[in-house]
Parts: sequence; C-alpha cells; structure tokens
Amino acid sequence: MKWLFIALVIINLAVYGVSQLETPPSSIELTQREKNASAVKVVTGQLGQATAAHIASEPQVASAPQATPTPTPIPTASATPTSKPTPTPVADIGRCWRWAGITGDQIDNVRTKIQNLSLIASETASGESSKVWVYMPPLASLEIAKQKAAQLAEMGITDYFVVNNGGRWQNSISLGVFSNREAGERHLAELKALGVKSAVVREKDDTLKQASFSFKSLNPQQSDKLAKLSAQFSGSVLRENKCK
Repeated sequence: MKWLFIALVIINLAVYGVSQLETPPSSIELTQREKNASAVKVVTGQLGQATAAHIASEPQVASAPQATPTPTPIPTASATPTSKPTPTPVADIGRCWRWAGITGDQIDNVRTKIQNLSLIASETASGESSKVWVYMPPLASLEIAKQKAAQLAEMGITDYFVVNNGGRWQNSISLGVFSNREAGERHLAELKALGVKSAVVREKDDTLKQASFSFKSLNPQQSDKLAKLSAQFSGSVLRENKCK
C-alpha cells in the first residue's frame, strides 16, 4: 500500500508538470496594479476601525453646480457738460422819445422848457416845405377830439395829434403833412382803408405851424420829467421810439 500511494503522488506531479509546460503564463499588467499605489495606505488595528466608522457616518454632499460668473460692466466715460458762458449784460442805452403835436406859439414855449430841464432834443419843423395837410376837421370840443384820437390809436394809427393852439384849427386832428398832393392823397387812401372816414386833404394853411422833438438815451428820471412836461400841453403826443 505504501508503494501504491507513492506511485500516485508521482503520477500527479508528472501530470501537473506537463500541464504547466503546455499553458503559457498569463501576463500581469503591473502598471495597472501600480496605478495610484502611492495614494493607498493600509490602516490596521483600532485606528483602521475608527477611520472606517467615520467615513461611513459622513453624509454624502452633492457638489453644487458652479455659478457662471457675471461679467462686471465697464463704466463708460460720460461727456463732461459744457458750461454755458454767462451773457455779458448789455449796457442800458436809455429810452428814446418823439414829442409831436406842438403847434403855433407852443413851439417857442416848449423849446424853453426843454432847455430848463437840461434835456437835449432834435427839432423837426413840419410845414415849412410841405404843401398838403391830411387832417380831421375841428370837433365840437377838446374832449371829443381826444376820444377820437384814442380811437385812431386803437386802429393802429400812430402819426396824429390834436390841435390845441386856440386858433382856427382848434380841436382838429392832424394826420400828417406832405410835400405834394399825390403823397397826401396816397396817405388818405391808406387811412380810409383802416376805417378813417372823416379825414380830408387840403392845401397847407401857413397859420398852422407844427413841430416835433426827438429825444435819445434818456434815463428813467429824464423820461419822467419829459412825461410831466408833455402833459402840460394838451393835444400833444409823446411816444416812445426804437432807439437807433
């Protein structure tokens, strides 16, 4: 029996040897086994158990998606507001006036009073070289003549004055004097187109002398003095003109 057992062992060893010679050894990828080998740590004993328990108890936290960064707007340079230049104040050149409707003996009296007020005026005589007069015949009273003159002003007529010299043409309203009849007739037609019905044209009466005075660059005090002076001569007209 002993020799039978030994013979079986020898036969098994021979079969095993033949099988090992016929089967080629399998290649082992050492590179796969060595991958991350440096990161593997073997923990044994109580430290290993505690570490395993700690890992098992930790909740798994899902990684939050990374927010897309919002681009920071680049401030644009705003245009610097241009300051408007301060306008240079224009010097007050005063006020300009025309005082018309001075007739007859009033002319010399007005000249004297203007000089007494230390006012400078340029005088224009109407009638010396004129031959035609456009006017409204004398009215019943000075008050009625003034009312009629106010109506003329409302109609846009500015060249007029009430005659108040106590003479033949007292309370008439002068509407202009002209060098020839053609110019007078043309002016009369313009007046009638505006609605003036009672105006007429006639050869100038030499007894009716007319004058007007122009004033430039009067300050407020001088303008007040002139207004008070013109109020003393009923029928005369003081108008503010555009300074030239």
